[in-house]
Amino acid sequence: MNALPEGQDWLLIGVITALMLTVLIVFFPLINVFVIAAAFATVLVPYHRVLSRHIAPAFSSFVITAAVILALAAVLFVSFGTIAGNIEYIQYLFNTIFDWMVGDSELAQTIFAVIDIPGMIDGIIESVSSNIGEILGQSAYYAIIAMILFLFLYLLTLYGEQVYGQVWSRIPLRSRAGVGTIRDTVVDTLYSLFIVHVAIALIVFVAAVPFFTFLGYDHVMFWSVTSAIFALIPVFGPVIIIAFLAVYALAIGDVRGLVLILVIGWPFLCAIPDWYLRPVLMGKRSKMNAVLTFIAFFGGIAILGVIGFLYGPLALAVIVASYQVFLGKYGPAAGDGEPGEEGGGTAAPQS
Repeated sequence: MNALPEGQDWLLIGVITALMLTVLIVFFPLINVFVIAAAFATVLVPYHRVLSRHIAPAFSSFVITAAVILALAAVLFVSFGTIAGNIEYIQYLFNTIFDWMVGDSELAQTIFAVIDIPGMIDGIIESVSSNIGEILGQSAYYAIIAMILFLFLYLLTLYGEQVYGQVWSRIPLRSRAGVGTIRDTVVDTLYSLFIVHVAIALIVFVAAVPFFTFLGYDHVMFWSVTSAIFALIPVFGPVIIIAFLAVYALAIGDVRGLVLILVIGWPFLCAIPDWYLRPVLMGKRSKMNAVLTFIAFFGGIAILGVIGFLYGPLALAVIVASYQVFLGKYGPAAGDGEPGEEGGGTAAPQS
C-alpha cells in the first residue's frame, strides 16, 4: 500500500476546525467575557512582567487580576449606589427645571401639558431605579460571570505572553512585519481605551469634589461620581453635566453658581480633560484620527450596546492597521503618480 504524499494533513485540520467551531457555538454567550478579559490582559501583561520579577508569576497574576476585579466591583457598587440613593434628588432637579421653563407662558404650559415631559422623565427615572434593583437581584448570575472573568483574566495574564510567543514563532517571516503592525495598533488602542479613559475619569473626580463642595449645591459625591462616569464618554460626556447644572442654576436664579459653573466647572471638568489631557495621553500611543475614533466609539455602542465601547475602537484599529499594512506591502506601482497627474507619473529615462 503506497504512503500518502507529504503535505497538509487536511483531515486533522478539518477535525480541529470543526471541534473549535462547536465549542465556540456552545459557549458563544461567554465570548464577550473572554474578549473583555483578553483586552484587559493585553494592557496588564507589562505590569505582570515587572511584578513577576519580585514574586512568583502565578501570585503576580493573581494579585493583578484580583486588584482589577475589586476595582471594577467598587466602581460599579459606588456608581449604582450613588444613583439609586439620589433618585428623589434627580426628580427634584428635573421638576425644578421644568417648572422654570414653563413659567407663566400659556404656550409653554400647553406644550408641556400635551407632551407631559416631566411624566416622561419620571418614568425614565423609575425605570432606571427598577433596573438597578433587578441587576442587584440577579447577584448570583453576575457573581458567576465575575468569577469567569476573573479566571479568564488570571490565565491570560499568566500565560498570555507565552501563548503569544508560541503563535508568533509559527508566523512566516515574510508576514511578521504586517502582523506586528496590526498587533501594535490594537495594543495601543486598548491602552488608550483603558488606561487613558480611566485616568481622565479619576482626574475629573478629583477636580469635581472641591468644585462641587465650593459650589454649595450639596450632594457632592453624587455630582462628583456622575461627572467621573460621564468623563468616560469623550467630548460630550462632561459637557452634559455642566450644561444641566447651568440650566439648573438659571432655574433657581443662582447667578453666583452659574458663574462658577461656566468659569471654573467647564474648564476644569470639560475643556482641559477632554481637549488637552485626553488627546495628549492618547497621542502617545494611539495615532488614529480623532474623528474616526469618535465614530467608532459611539457607532460601536449604538450597534452592540455597552460592549461596543470595546468592539468599536478595536474594529477601527484593525481597519486602520490593515490599511497601513496594505500601503506598506503594496506600494504604488512603478511609474504610477498621484491621482490626476497626466501620464501617470514621471516618464522613464530615454536609453
